[in-house]
Amino acid sequence: MSVIIEEITRQHNRKTFDCGVDELNQFLRHQARQKTAKQISKTYVACKAAEATNIIGYHTLTGYSVITPPAHKNYKKYPHPLNAVKLARLAVASSNQKQRLGEKLLIDAIYRTVLVAEQISAIGLYVDPMTHEVIPFYQQYGFLTAEPGNDSHLEMWLPIKTCIQVVSSLL
Repeated sequence: MSVIIEEITRQHNRKTFDCGVDELNQFLRHQARQKTAKQISKTYVACKAAEATNIIGYHTLTGYSVITPPAHKNYKKYPHPLNAVKLARLAVASSNQKQRLGEKLLIDAIYRTVLVAEQISAIGLYVDPMTHEVIPFYQQYGFLTAEPGNDSHLEMWLPIKTCIQVVSSLL
């Protein structure tokens, strides 16, 4: 399956997307394009090349400020917030799951993180897995558990060095 991943536009059909998680469906339908237009976050959609407006998956990236440094020897004891990229959402339409589209979207997010790091600096890509069941998906790409903050939610991150290695291995 030939897939195109591009920034969301008015031409993309958001109404029929269904990944099985209402929160992710509603974000795509009602907020993704507007937040992209206002430079609040950027949503990138995956479409089959033959159906360039039919969304089969998406991911949303935003800037992120790391106040509590991750448990990593290179970032301990910084007195100021550190720049990072946040993978705020990643979803694949139910009809396209189990086809490695999630992997393609994640690799695209990693690639875009490297581009940001080359321009303004970023220590890596952060994600808050929605459920514990998706943790192994991120771990297989090298994501580490970040130090828990005050609210003890699960946060994972992929150090920029690993992001660069992932991108380099694809070139």
